[in-house]
Amino acid sequence: MDSELVVRRAGPSDADELADLHLRCRRETYAGLLSASFFEKQNLADGTAQWSRILTGPHADRHWVAVHKGRLVGFAGSVPPAPGTSSLAELWGIYLLSAYQGSGLGQQLLEATIGTESATLWVARDNTRAQAFYRRNGFAASGREKILDDWEGMTVIQMVR
Repeated sequence: MDSELVVRRAGPSDADELADLHLRCRRETYAGLLSASFFEKQNLADGTAQWSRILTGPHADRHWVAVHKGRLVGFAGSVPPAPGTSSLAELWGIYLLSAYQGSGLGQQLLEATIGTESATLWVARDNTRAQAFYRRNGFAASGREKILDDWEGMTVIQMVR
C-alpha cells in the first residue's frame, strides 16, 4: 500500500475539511440514488458545525480519518453502546472517496472505529458494494429496514454482527 495513505484519529481541526469531504462522499456514494436537488440543499456551514460538535463531543475518540498526502479522503465514526443496556455500538458512517475504495483504507477505518466489537449499522438497500464490504467483516442483514423521508424516501437496511 502507498506509504502516504494513513488512518489517524480525527480532531477538532479537521471539522472544515470533514464537512467538505462528507458532502463529496455523499455525492459520489448516492449519485444514482438521490436527486441533484437533494445535494444542492446540503449546506457546508451546517456540516462544519455538525463536525465541530462531533469532534468535541463525548465520542470524539471514535472518529477516524483516512489521509493521503495531507488531504482527507475518508472517515469513519461510531458511538458506543448505551451504558447499562444491552445495546450495540453503532457504526454511523464510513465513507471514502471513490478513488480510494478498494485501497484497504475502508478496512483500516472500520478496524479503527469499532475493531472487532459487536455493532450495528444502517446501509442503503441499493448500496450493494457497501453491503458486501460489511458482510466480509461479519455483518449480516437483521431483516429490519426503514425509510428515510429526509433522504427522498431512501430505504436503508440494518446489519449487525
